[in-house]
Amino acid sequence: MAAFPRVFLGVTVGVSLLSNAARRGIVDGELAVLSPDDPRQSRFAELSIDPFLKFAVEEPERCCAELNTVVKAARRWDRLFAGDVAAVFYASDTGQGRFVASVLERAFCQVVRARSCRASARVVEGLGRDFYGGLLRLAQVVKSDVVEARRGGRLPYVVATGGYKPESTFAVIAAYIAGAVGVLYIHESFQEVVMLPMVPLQLREELRRYARGEASDAELVRALGVDLQHLREVGVLEGDSVSRLLAELM
Repeated sequence: MAAFPRVFLGVTVGVSLLSNAARRGIVDGELAVLSPDDPRQSRFAELSIDPFLKFAVEEPERCCAELNTVVKAARRWDRLFAGDVAAVFYASDTGQGRFVASVLERAFCQVVRARSCRASARVVEGLGRDFYGGLLRLAQVVKSDVVEARRGGRLPYVVATGGYKPESTFAVIAAYIAGAVGVLYIHESFQEVVMLPMVPLQLREELRRYARGEASDAELVRALGVDLQHLREVGVLEGDSVSRLLAELM
């Protein structure tokens, strides 16, 4: 009998758990819609995790986007989730993000029920507070985790339903460049889980050469078909260098 695959899931995290918990009367609805710099973010350090964890374990498909995706995926691709599963929840650098990720971390193995399971939460520095810096750091940690998963013999996937679209989009791009084999997502129209297939993305070699000082401005412009000023405007270049974000993905 063939062995079960070993799987890694990198999960972007939003606040749907809080919104849904507010509808159940578990938490004040105002706490679900705070701005990142709202002083009430500190109140999450005082909340009991117990009622949220109970909600998540008993009703994972109703509690939040993240567990809804995971449970439906585990049902549809049961062999993929039956053996050895590891997950990391990428939390925003806010009270909300830390709290939600802590709930999901504890609930995950109870709802997946794999033979071997572990989960952790990782707060991404600046995410949710510093748009560009947060994206940069998210790309760094997702890339690092996917590379490490591949080295460890795991099949890395991204669960991209939770969180804001810019963050989840960059997590997907970073993961594909690092070697992820697929993306799990809940289709908004049909409310069914889909698996986006592996896309073997690579940055253009001319961009890599430019970053190493081996290609001229003219070569880069010719390869990408866009002038230098526009490359700066769209974030490919910062001054005369490749942007920090792209450099991190190389």
